[in-house]
Amino acid sequence: MLTAGIFTGLACGALLAATGLTLWDSFRPAPGIFRAVRVIGWLASLFLLMGALLAWPGDRGLSTPALRLTLMAALAAPQITRRRRNSHWSDVMLILPSLALTGGGIFCSLGTVEIEAGRLPSASVELALLICGGLGARALGEAMSACRSGRSFTAAYVLLTLLVGELALVNLWQRGVVWGSAPGAGGLAGAWLVWSAAWLWPRRHPRLRAGLTAVAALLLIVITLV
Repeated sequence: MLTAGIFTGLACGALLAATGLTLWDSFRPAPGIFRAVRVIGWLASLFLLMGALLAWPGDRGLSTPALRLTLMAALAAPQITRRRRNSHWSDVMLILPSLALTGGGIFCSLGTVEIEAGRLPSASVELALLICGGLGARALGEAMSACRSGRSFTAAYVLLTLLVGELALVNLWQRGVVWGSAPGAGGLAGAWLVWSAAWLWPRRHPRLRAGLTAVAALLLIVITLV
């Protein structure tokens, strides 16, 4: 876990550096800064993935909050592709969800926080939920960045729909009810309902759509942790 913590710390430093360079570019623009930020973003993703892979053998049940946060942060790490209409603050918003998850992973790895709650029954279901949470965090960054819904929004919603449908069918087959007593199932259904509302919301109201996306993404992250 020590090596995994080192890689997570390196990723946190890289994301902080990317945030600082993005803000610096707003005061003193330079052609090379944007390229450096993109490279740093890729490095942060690599560090987070390596940290998660190194921590995984000791926690195959995905029960450690630090591991769950690191996996989600790796998926949420942005690959910034600036367009002319984007501001520097938009780029910063893309970085913040991954930075927050990475910082939370470091905080939990120090032993200062312990989260104990019932887990969803299958390791594969938990992994799918972690992927949903990571994509949701990335969609949250996109929503905060430009009040828009990108590919991460669609990917997270499709995967979440499949996951919710699978759990509902399993509960119906085993217990005769759509939602049984599995921990986290009710919250997962609630997150799916909010995400469905964001999906169906008219595109001519991007701010409300982005707000619903943010609520759904935060629900996913909370459900993944507890």
